Amino acid sequence: MDLKKTLHKLSYLKWIFLISLVILIFYCFIALPENLITLIGMIIFIAGIWLGLDSLSDIAKMSQTEVNRYNSTNLAKQQFKTILYITILLVLISFLFLSLKFIFPSKNEELFNEFFNLGLNCWALILGLLCLLKSIYEKESFAKSQINNQQTE
Repeated sequence: MDLKKTLHKLSYLKWIFLISLVILIFYCFIALPENLITLIGMIIFIAGIWLGLDSLSDIAKMSQTEVNRYNSTNLAKQQFKTILYITILLVLISFLFLSLKFIFPSKNEELFNEFFNLGLNCWALILGLLCLLKSIYEKESFAKSQINNQQTE
């Protein structure tokens, strides 16, 4: 079996992670559990996996509307810049969460351990956002090549 087809089929696992993400978000808002920081960390982790799996899809199967949308250079560049800024902000927030445990070692250790784990979970989302950046770049390149191919025909 072709690797591209296999990866595209694996990208359909993203729906399982999206459904579990939505269920966890509703659970956090409805039940208001005691371990909210841990659940938010799980949500962030699952969102990172979802974005990573979404980037495995085959870009050759883009619809014509997507090709037209990504051919608009301003839109793709704006998306790219926005996600890049969010990724940089998330890296800084993650470093803050990871350093809290060491800045305040004698304070509430259990709370700072939860924030430390939240900082680690942020790295899964950071990797997912980086995969999304790569996917946007590839989709923009594919859309430009499709438009160029249509113009030469």
